[in-house]
Amino acid sequence: MKNTIAIGLVCTAVAAWGARGVEGAEVKHPNVIVFLMDDLGWNDLGYTGSKFYESPNIDRLSTRGVIFTRAYAAPISSPSRASILTGLDPATTGFTSPRGGDPLEVLKACVQPRIYTQEELKTNWRELPGGMKATPPNQRALQVVSASRLSTEYPSIAKIFKANGYRTGHFGKWHVGPVPYSALEHGFDVDVPHINTPGPIRPGHLGPWPDWEGENVPQNKGRNIDDCLADHAIKFIQENKDHPFYMNFWSYGVHVPIQARKEMIDYFKAKKATTGQDNSVYAAMIKSTDAAFGRVWKAVEQAGLADNTVLVFYSDNGGVNYGTPRITDNSPLRGGKGDTWEGGVRVPGFVIWPGVTKAGTKCDLPVNTRDLFPTLAEVCRLKDLPKFDGRSVAPALAGKAMEEKPIFTYLPQYGWHGEAPVAAVMFEGWKLFRHFYDGPGQTHRYELYNLKEDVGETLDYHRSRPDVAAKLTKILDDYLKETGAVVPQPNPAYKGAIKGEFEGLSYEVLEPMFKRGVKFPLVVCLGGDGNPAYEQFHKAAIQNKHSVFLLSLKYPPAGTGNDSIAAADKVAALIGKVLQDYPIEAWRVYVTGQGKGATDAWVLAQRHPKLFAAVLPVGDIGSPGQAAVMKELPVWAFHGVHDPKAPATGAHEMDAALKAAGSTVAKYTEYTQNDQVLLDNVWDNPEVLEWLFAQRQGPPKRISAAPTSQVVIPGDIIGFRGGMPGGSADDDDYDPGEPGLADLLLLQANAQSTR
Repeated sequence: MKNTIAIGLVCTAVAAWGARGVEGAEVKHPNVIVFLMDDLGWNDLGYTGSKFYESPNIDRLSTRGVIFTRAYAAPISSPSRASILTGLDPATTGFTSPRGGDPLEVLKACVQPRIYTQEELKTNWRELPGGMKATPPNQRALQVVSASRLSTEYPSIAKIFKANGYRTGHFGKWHVGPVPYSALEHGFDVDVPHINTPGPIRPGHLGPWPDWEGENVPQNKGRNIDDCLADHAIKFIQENKDHPFYMNFWSYGVHVPIQARKEMIDYFKAKKATTGQDNSVYAAMIKSTDAAFGRVWKAVEQAGLADNTVLVFYSDNGGVNYGTPRITDNSPLRGGKGDTWEGGVRVPGFVIWPGVTKAGTKCDLPVNTRDLFPTLAEVCRLKDLPKFDGRSVAPALAGKAMEEKPIFTYLPQYGWHGEAPVAAVMFEGWKLFRHFYDGPGQTHRYELYNLKEDVGETLDYHRSRPDVAAKLTKILDDYLKETGAVVPQPNPAYKGAIKGEFEGLSYEVLEPMFKRGVKFPLVVCLGGDGNPAYEQFHKAAIQNKHSVFLLSLKYPPAGTGNDSIAAADKVAALIGKVLQDYPIEAWRVYVTGQGKGATDAWVLAQRHPKLFAAVLPVGDIGSPGQAAVMKELPVWAFHGVHDPKAPATGAHEMDAALKAAGSTVAKYTEYTQNDQVLLDNVWDNPEVLEWLFAQRQGPPKRISAAPTSQVVIPGDIIGFRGGMPGGSADDDDYDPGEPGLADLLLLQANAQSTR
């Protein structure tokens, strides 16, 4: 590859320079510790600017080395870990999604399979031949099936260090494959706890842990898992203090579940937050992991190794900026974990190279996870190196100027939040996104942002700066070619929505992805301009492979102006028409919306209460008058009602009005995590939804869908506020900890297939 040749020249020059020493210092075969945190956001530490979270040990060490202000990782965990281990890009390894724990073994990425026959779908609609998902007809692109195992054929960082006389140890999260693809098979002498889970070992961050051999003991009750992990890392340091070692301390913090010890949570509850970073449990997690890391580094100092130990600190992806309550805040960056926006890929990072790095130095050179292996190989003067996609940034650690290289992000699957497969390149202050086949006529859709002026990625320059777009497009094309990336392809069987008109109301109907001969739900999406509710559900439905009909329309309908009653009547009539015109055997009919469509879900329920089995207006507040009309309907409690501290006066008043009117207000499924009461995610707790549905029982009845039409509703209708996991940039009040439409439908689709 062109990049590999250039990198080889740089490394040769640095090797000669390193042999002479830097500023008179010559450190031979230093020890190495790579301390990797899990899901830590770019500004979640004291040294990165947080005023609420506390990380005294990490902050103290950051002042001793070079802080990278533009450190990047993959938007999700496993690809970053594979990249650190190999020095290769996710596009090269094919490890582009967090599939490291999947039951199915996939060593090489491939394009998503073709459309299968109706018979094939009927008999095996979930897992098709080869265990891979089929492409639904309303998915524009054939996405890439990621590798789920990091092949042991790669000359991993542990193998290379070991071949150069180092002892190697891995402590903590792995998640790039179980045995025979564990850390031991990849060259580590020690692997603790030798478990391939995506997050902490069950039951979570606080022990004891039934699956951790030797640590499932009563003494670990309530103990933090990173603290226990530190015990093993310290033992490794003590046993190898007279021998060079390479060690991964890959923390389980701060991955979900959001969980910490009570005394730490209480400390942060008493601390006043001044920004969006105010989650006391998450803050306690950071402090717990920081304390564990402090213990490990103290062991290094006590062993007399601090002046001969290189330390790398990094995070595997951006912070999780969603949850109930919100886990963290990546502002002013856009997005979070799972996103290719800056909030999903920009992370904290620094390096201490004793005798070389100048204390308190900040470096603006963009670096990536793929650069860590070649950099450490150069620093430690390792021999017989493999080819890297990354490059050594050892000169930058010594204060030398280096040429900026492009930073790439590759996520060729439909994303966590429903976005199309995407590749992005960041270079010279600009960032270009290519959304594969997501444009009109299945063309690529592009976005371009100026990160120097707009770090929040809000203003798209793609049309106004075609010169920059063309330059970055060429760089991106070369990258995909040189890495041998498996790229998405256009879906030849793509079929868009069927458009129609009803009494002046334009609408679209999207047919189910899989027709399995079972009953289908109908989803009615009430959207504003551009119909964002439809777009969000469309993307999430593609991602999760739901079998639903989608009825999409702008709201309020044309000709109704601001008359919500007239709009509601027209929508109700349209629902009746769709049920008559299409082969829908709806087990449930859902109504969702965004913007005014979300607000007027209340009006629909008020105007046509018999259409609904329940109302879930999460985040939207109706009026006491509506509460009186809907007294027969169960209502899911409002956003903020479960939190007495939340400024949700209107929601509390509406909640009280519903109860006073006789409505069955749906209970929360609550659980206590260290004295913090949280709303359990509906998609993890089907009992919540089943309880809600159980409040309205009985066979379907012939009811009036609108004043002028009589239809049979062969099921129930549920109206609630829309939104997908992750929401959108314009959906400021959406919180994915609330029940998402796609998640509710997933439960229902699964239930249907077993009835």
